[in-house]
Amino acid sequence: MTITLDVRTRSGRVRGLEVDDGVLAWRGLPYAAPPVGDLRLRPPQEPPSWEGVRDATRYGAPALQPPPAVPLPVPGGAEIPPASEDCLFLNVIAPAGGERRPVLVWFHGGGYQIGHGADMAGDGGAFVRRDGLVVVTVNYRLGALGFLAVEGERPTGAHGLHDQIAALRWVRDNIAAFGGDPGRVTVYGVSAGAKAVTNLLASPQAKGLFHRAASSSGGSFVATPEQAAAVAGRFLDVLGAKAGQVRQAPAEDLLAAQIATGDGLETTWLWRPMIDGVTLTGEPLAAIAAGSAAGVPLLVQTCVEECSLYQLLAPDAADQAERVLTGYFGPDRAGRVLAAYAAARPDLDPVRLRVEVMSDERYVIPTIRLADAQAAHAPVWRSRFDGPVRGFPGGPLPAMHGTDGTAIWSGAGGMGKRMSQAWAAFARTGNPGVEELPDWPAYDGGRRSTMIFDAAGPYVADDPLAEQRAAWDGLGWQPGTWWP
Repeated sequence: MTITLDVRTRSGRVRGLEVDDGVLAWRGLPYAAPPVGDLRLRPPQEPPSWEGVRDATRYGAPALQPPPAVPLPVPGGAEIPPASEDCLFLNVIAPAGGERRPVLVWFHGGGYQIGHGADMAGDGGAFVRRDGLVVVTVNYRLGALGFLAVEGERPTGAHGLHDQIAALRWVRDNIAAFGGDPGRVTVYGVSAGAKAVTNLLASPQAKGLFHRAASSSGGSFVATPEQAAAVAGRFLDVLGAKAGQVRQAPAEDLLAAQIATGDGLETTWLWRPMIDGVTLTGEPLAAIAAGSAAGVPLLVQTCVEECSLYQLLAPDAADQAERVLTGYFGPDRAGRVLAAYAAARPDLDPVRLRVEVMSDERYVIPTIRLADAQAAHAPVWRSRFDGPVRGFPGGPLPAMHGTDGTAIWSGAGGMGKRMSQAWAAFARTGNPGVEELPDWPAYDGGRRSTMIFDAAGPYVADDPLAEQRAAWDGLGWQPGTWWP
């Protein structure tokens, strides 16, 4: 087999490296101009061209973010450079000698505040080595530099989403040179990356740039202009500057102001894309229900104990449930929701019951509503990861938020292998059904068929935990942060 490491992109030639037998990688490819100086807090611009051959053997800098700058290790131990405002890079991993291979584009999680493209994905895992997919992993702007709404500017408040769309345009224009098929592009994300997938399904600017979408622990989560303005006001007060001065402030001052505005687990949901009138012209689920992504197959998954992670890390998480529900619905309806959970789950103690409410409010119900919205316009498949997650010194972990992502990327273990095979099949064909799984019916709003990935073996259940889901029927809310 001839291995070609030199590839021509529209901006110039790049030279990658062989990271495994027959697995090639090109790292740190700029998909947009550095978003610095006058381009700070503005939509991404075309990347500059270069002469000669650009070295593409090292990762580009992650987005500026609170320390530690690299929150998750990269499989294989590759070095990630320090975080920087100049961060609009992507990585391509492909099987040697491939042509017109399905493409999987990965948007990392991290609450829109931390992370980098290689989180979980590393060098493409089983998807490249076993399934022959071409994998693209993307850095995008985070925190204030990605989502600060600047008064008087348009568009504003969603520059991280603009970055993701710019990366998809780069894939459309360049991926064939790396052996990928620009007509078979799947977007996939976990947590904030999954919420990004919802936004891409809703965005008029992303239409036609991808052909399938997969979401793990996502749903819909954006800021109204009013919410974005409130966060911007807090940020500017801490920074001690006016909106028109943000572009001149040192980047380290912006990061310090972001951290002072809110840092840590309790601000996980502080920064997010605003409905900016350009990338998002309205509430994403409404746009999807109206057909914004008609014809795009969708695969959605949640974990059975999503918010046990937050309760583990912040033991007052469950204590917030009454206050959050009362703020949304008033005390009477909040009490009815909690009573419905108590009736449906008499096996749970009060703390675990409220964690279940948190899981559903943050992830499960928004994911179901995403599936409902898209099912009218394209095939949808729904699944749930029940775990447990093995291999930890203290024993197995429950299937908490994000725990399915590593298994899917690695393809390790029985459940991990089956999920990885299903995701690869979905990227190839738009259908996750494989021989190793029971028959997987498409999702609809009647049966709500769901593949359960359980340690005892996968099985299909119709409308699992239906009583919990029904407690939210007829309710609408605009999410805020979970903590005050």
